[in-house]
Amino acid sequence: MKKITVIILLLFAFIGNAQDVSMTKSAIFKDSKKSSSLKFSLEDDNGGLVTIRAFYGGMARKLKGYYIQHFDSNLKLLKETEFEVDKNTIKNAFIKDGKLHLIEYVFNKKADKISFNALSADLKTLKFNSKEILSLSEENQKKYFGFAVFPIIISNFSQYDSNHAGEVVMSSGNNYFVINFDINNKDQETHKIFVYNNNFEKEYEQTIQKNIKDKYFDYESIDIDDNDGTVYFLGKSFENESRRSKKDGKTNYHFELYKANANGQSSVSFKNPDKFISSLELIKSNNRVACVGFYGKKDEGRINGACLFNLDPESLSMQNKKFTPFSEEFLTDKYGNREGKKERKKKKGINNIDFKGVYMLANGDIVINAEEFYITTHTTMDANGGMRTYYIYHFDDIMSLKMNKDGDLIWARNINKRQTGFATSSFTSIPVGDNSYFFINCSDNIKKLSADRIAFKQTKAKRSNLYMIKINNDGKFDFEKLIDDKDSKVYYKVNNGNVNLNDQTVILTGKRKKNTRILKLKIK
Repeated sequence: MKKITVIILLLFAFIGNAQDVSMTKSAIFKDSKKSSSLKFSLEDDNGGLVTIRAFYGGMARKLKGYYIQHFDSNLKLLKETEFEVDKNTIKNAFIKDGKLHLIEYVFNKKADKISFNALSADLKTLKFNSKEILSLSEENQKKYFGFAVFPIIISNFSQYDSNHAGEVVMSSGNNYFVINFDINNKDQETHKIFVYNNNFEKEYEQTIQKNIKDKYFDYESIDIDDNDGTVYFLGKSFENESRRSKKDGKTNYHFELYKANANGQSSVSFKNPDKFISSLELIKSNNRVACVGFYGKKDEGRINGACLFNLDPESLSMQNKKFTPFSEEFLTDKYGNREGKKERKKKKGINNIDFKGVYMLANGDIVINAEEFYITTHTTMDANGGMRTYYIYHFDDIMSLKMNKDGDLIWARNINKRQTGFATSSFTSIPVGDNSYFFINCSDNIKKLSADRIAFKQTKAKRSNLYMIKINNDGKFDFEKLIDDKDSKVYYKVNNGNVNLNDQTVILTGKRKKNTRILKLKIK
């Protein structure tokens, strides 16, 4: 009876917040391909929506093209087109003056050239015109290889850089964008950045180069100022010609922040010898540059709290830094109280944390949303002695923290869940005002844990419900079922949602085989 009472109370607690979100659904339509994922969602000037979804085919799930659809404010389909690809991909997109603009990457092996093109189309026709805005020799792009000489695998995948084929990042108001390209140079870490305005006119380019081998430098994050196109570039530089994170008990790396504009560039480095930070996320606001992440007291693998570095955007001088350990409330959320204390002590921290979103609010507060993600390997033997190895992808607890502008912890909460596979796992989150919202798929069977905690449980895709979890400014959380599986012909891919912060909307794709629906969640 106590278990039932707690869950009923939590459900009733949410009734007062049921008006927080409105839902708009498109009609269900059939895709020509079964597999697709939402890449971009853009709001037009009339309250309408453009969605760009990549579709895949073949056993290797190779990218075949994009579905581009324009909906009105009620998600009635106005126009659609299929954009087929071969050696090209869409890197980013924006809407301006009633036109949809795409930034396209093209690899032309025959011409020994890499190109970035601007594709523009009127929203009424979706017929694109193309012009080249940048080209590089194919030699500039890194090559990756891998082969096996049993039982040894030889590859250079450990050097894989997420932007080796050009990353395109828009400024917050879409006034500028930067193409960040990792240049193929084994002896010196080299990035080239190219900045354009939203008329596709080049403002400037800069080369960021460091006199260390490429394998000793990890690119972390980039941001671009919406007012003047200044770029801030963050990297992690390993020391002593070693990728070991620790040497003589101290950190063997430091972080480097670069500032670049048409007048040149400057940089600053910072580290803490006794704090171990696996990665940092960079956020730029009008008068502040913040680098945010998690840290460990003993090593990178065990996380004990959150860290914040505030730097002056003009001089790059360090204004303040703060290391804040996880709160007792957060640890109780995760482990419980009495029986959880032994597990806390044994683990000495949390591992396998994956960033999902870092947001700076209007008042300077920062929200960090993360997830416990890891992969397990399993090997089985059949009756004939044959071996089969397979991997299981785990998406477990949601971790959310809110800090003020100085790095003091306002609240930290752990939301318990257990999920595997990709169909209905993970979540999409958005901060609005003082509240943080999370959208997850789960079963109606919400499990009661010790210390008045609950855990969201996974179920099959066709029985998956869409839930919303809300954390308010005091760190209190409650939840509401938005869509029951019995009332829906599709399930919603929360691991593939798009967040539009300016419009306070979340866009999700509903799927069941080739049946597809677009869902817009508007936070009021």
